[in-house]
Amino acid sequence: MGYPHKSHPRETAVLSKHFGDPEARTLDGWKKRGGYRALEQALAMTPTDIVNIVKESGLRGRGGAGFPTGLKWSFMKQGDGKPHYLCCNADESEPGTFKDREIMRWTPHSLIEGCAIGAYAIGAETAYIYVRGEFTEPIRRLNEALKECYAANILGSNAMGTGKTINIYVHSGAGAYICGEETALMNSLEGRRGNPRIKPPFPAVAGLFGMPTTINNVETLAAVPHILINGAEWYKAMSLSSPKSMGTKLFSVCGNVARPGNYEIVMGFPFKDFLYDLCGGPLAGRKFKGVIPGGCSVPIQTMEEAEATMMDYEGFVAQGTMLGSGGVIIFDDAQSIPRMTARHARFYAHESCAQCTQCREGTAWTTKILDRIVAGQGTFEDLDTLLEMADNMTGKTICVLSDSCATVVVSALQKYRHEFEALITGKRSSTVAASSGAAA
Repeated sequence: MGYPHKSHPRETAVLSKHFGDPEARTLDGWKKRGGYRALEQALAMTPTDIVNIVKESGLRGRGGAGFPTGLKWSFMKQGDGKPHYLCCNADESEPGTFKDREIMRWTPHSLIEGCAIGAYAIGAETAYIYVRGEFTEPIRRLNEALKECYAANILGSNAMGTGKTINIYVHSGAGAYICGEETALMNSLEGRRGNPRIKPPFPAVAGLFGMPTTINNVETLAAVPHILINGAEWYKAMSLSSPKSMGTKLFSVCGNVARPGNYEIVMGFPFKDFLYDLCGGPLAGRKFKGVIPGGCSVPIQTMEEAEATMMDYEGFVAQGTMLGSGGVIIFDDAQSIPRMTARHARFYAHESCAQCTQCREGTAWTTKILDRIVAGQGTFEDLDTLLEMADNMTGKTICVLSDSCATVVVSALQKYRHEFEALITGKRSSTVAASSGAAA
């Protein structure tokens, strides 16, 4: 669904099928559309059987890492006598990514059903949905839906009359980007500062409150009821290219494009068709210059690279970038890549938790140098310094926030170095950059 546009004929609407349908938000409306049949089916199965179906389907985490969901669930040891927890990461705050909030806004029961199935499968009686605090409407929709579920005995100490306990709570975060990192999310849930933890131990061994924990993304969990109802083979069949990337994927599209919005397609869809057909191509009189295809933490692509890409995990890697969270940011020929790079670096500097020196100092100095270049006061040595700092910011910190900042800078310099040099030599005006408030 290219919100606010109608669904494109080449989309495959599974998760987005009921976006824009107010009745689907209610329990009665969701049941009319087949809702909670999957949970009823799951509660009659063994947890191991559920995990095996999800494994067989090939579902991979949609939050960015792409780790196999069924395999992650299998790491939770059954019958160990410890409390288990499921955490749903709904702290969607990466620039360019805005699809999870639409699932929560329009189909909150799909997420609740996915959470309940996931919790039962990993042996957890309690699940938390950690939502970014600014998402006031999604939080309200989720709480309304949970209230309906408890009143209908779908959740609680006798879920659906089976004698099994499943409780789900919505936790409103304070709005820090770093709390989307799984260990920082758990710290925040425990009432502590949202700083990432060193791994190991991994969450499946010692997670929330020190107990075995699984963390999944909103889109991942919302796909689970569809897999249980339609079967693993149905899900596996939805692939146009790699046998390692199955199912549908929601992509958020923003930037200089005719039809921004959310689109749901089968894995392996040609990126060229996606950009020019579904998204309507560039704005009138403009040409596409580049694309960041997976949220701002993945490498930028030139248009030649983007147009040769198949949209799945392996297809993006083959063209030098990553699928990431599926947040597609598009730039046309009127945009300045150095200015974009400086804005992204400023974001990471602001959101750094400052635990690690490489991140705290690296993101701050990267921002200062980029602002200087954008203001027309940079030097060629600054470009070498940026690359040297990026090397020291990669793979040397507790989490990957520092790496994400470095990735943007390195890929922009590798593919659009001439734009940075034009600002340094004065061949390109810095007037616009200076008027935007870039530091001198």
